[in-house]
Amino acid sequence: MPVIRGEAIARVITTEQRRGVVDQLSKELSGEITPDGPVIFEIPFETSEKFDVLVVWDAWEPFGSEDRSNIILEVYKERKEMIAQALGVTHGEAIEQQVLPYAVIPMVRREEVDSEKLKRVMIIEGGFALKNGKVDLRFPTMSLAEEAHRRLSDEMPTGYWSIVQTAASIPY
Repeated sequence: MPVIRGEAIARVITTEQRRGVVDQLSKELSGEITPDGPVIFEIPFETSEKFDVLVVWDAWEPFGSEDRSNIILEVYKERKEMIAQALGVTHGEAIEQQVLPYAVIPMVRREEVDSEKLKRVMIIEGGFALKNGKVDLRFPTMSLAEEAHRRLSDEMPTGYWSIVQTAASIPY
């Protein structure tokens, strides 16, 4: 079998860039919402107290994967020993690598609901605001998607929410 290797891209990260990412990630982890902050998924294991951490954030762009994982572990401090895997990806990488295969999408007519409120509630649930003004709401597991689906159905009962498993982008 052949070995297929991608081309490595070397990037230099400044101390200020690293500190900024650590500070913002720490704030988000403590419950403080920051502008353009990350979406943090903690995925528990059924048979142990360990969990995986997936941080989806476009601020990861200049950082290599090892730096991203190390930053996540640093921010988790005393809980880092409970982390089985720490993965940091940008939204584009998450889609490309299919680490967010479950999308929650609204099935409404635009005149049925306030589209700005719809976008707001999707972002509160962890949706990714895209440059085209749409929102892409995705999850790494079906159970996390189902939990968000329930909360969204309660928050906006007009219309219908659907969960789809996909590898393609389905922004609202």
